[in-house]
Amino acid sequence: MEVAIPSSLLINENDEKLRTYKIGTIARALAIFRVKKIYIYRDPALDESEFIEEILRYLETPQYLRKYLFPIKESLRYVGVLPPLKIPSHKPKHLKVGEVREGVIRKVAPDGTLWADVGLDALALFKGKAKKGARVTVRISSMKPLVVEEVEPNEYNEYWGYKVERTKLEKIINKENAVIMSRRCGIPKLEEVMDVKDPLLIFGSPNEGVQEIAKKLGIKLSGRCWNIIPNQGSKTVRVEEAIYSALAIINYLKYWGSCYERT
Repeated sequence: MEVAIPSSLLINENDEKLRTYKIGTIARALAIFRVKKIYIYRDPALDESEFIEEILRYLETPQYLRKYLFPIKESLRYVGVLPPLKIPSHKPKHLKVGEVREGVIRKVAPDGTLWADVGLDALALFKGKAKKGARVTVRISSMKPLVVEEVEPNEYNEYWGYKVERTKLEKIINKENAVIMSRRCGIPKLEEVMDVKDPLLIFGSPNEGVQEIAKKLGIKLSGRCWNIIPNQGSKTVRVEEAIYSALAIINYLKYWGSCYERT
């Protein structure tokens, strides 16, 4: 699954700790339900794409790589209060041959030899192509000497984390798998949900739905529109609550459907 949120996600939040925590709550939802990608689309009301992206990327990065990929700065002041994602790419420091993990290229020798930090005190000889400072996915080829080779994590069919991309609403709204999430929409039938293999769920802001944001941008909407929380008891459902609810329901239906097909 994929998710899209507006750059105005934090428009009603003034406390920096709460702003950070709200993004952390969404990151946890993405990890729990194996979301592959999250888009941050621009809303003219407020553009905090950079801050939202930074927190999301920070949380998705293994702890042992963060000090190299994220310099100390004020915007990361409260990331310590956020719960860890605990996804497969967040490995402990104990390595074994054949294990796949994340690393960062720390050193390029004069002869072009690359050395990667994979969470130990010593750097590992890296077999692959990358630039200094690049994040890489590697397999441990040898412990003595420490050698790693570049691989693709999806070859092991593990959930490896989400990607973050800043974009415009018009670029994603007409995607084949796009679904607008709104209380104004109809309640989807089971077959409608099952027909969309990897839905891209597009959420509005705390103040405006996707429809209002699209109208400001001059975008005409068409296609799927789902109300995944019918008969809600609260007057409003917060963005992070809507994301959890939608991902949980769709995840269950997809899993139930796949099990039913196998029997």
